[in-house]
Amino acid sequence: MKNHRIIDLLNIQPSEIISGDEATKIAQNWLAAFCPTKRSFKGIKRFKTYMWDLMDCDLEKEDAFVEYDRLEAPKYIIMEDCFGQDKKEVYVVEKKPSNNYKLKDFHVYPKNLAWSMAFTHEDGWVGPKLAKHRDFDKLNTKNKRAIEAISRAYD
Repeated sequence: MKNHRIIDLLNIQPSEIISGDEATKIAQNWLAAFCPTKRSFKGIKRFKTYMWDLMDCDLEKEDAFVEYDRLEAPKYIIMEDCFGQDKKEVYVVEKKPSNNYKLKDFHVYPKNLAWSMAFTHEDGWVGPKLAKHRDFDKLNTKNKRAIEAISRAYD
């Protein structure tokens, strides 16, 4: 069975595809922020183990989705839950996914890691899950200011 890129399954056009060492660095920064007990993606196997199961989370299910819906950033990163198993790629998008109809395992987070939303193949039962960075207030304020600056530029 062929594994499709998560970005294609979500039907979102990325503004940038980051791969290789640069993608690994981004994924490792995410790991340090949201799965501090894990040092690498080694051992994470598609359909067997899940990063979303290991991540610290603040909100789950409907509460997570309500909060996610109101969070904004200038750009978002989409990362497959089993990062690096097939390709070492992350995707930069301008609009965050609004659903997980295909029940795939992936993470959405702003470039500054203020928060991370984990969509799961078990959304509704286990997930989605939302985690906030330990410096959430400061980082989220930066995201809000960036959005305001972008809005003013288009006014």
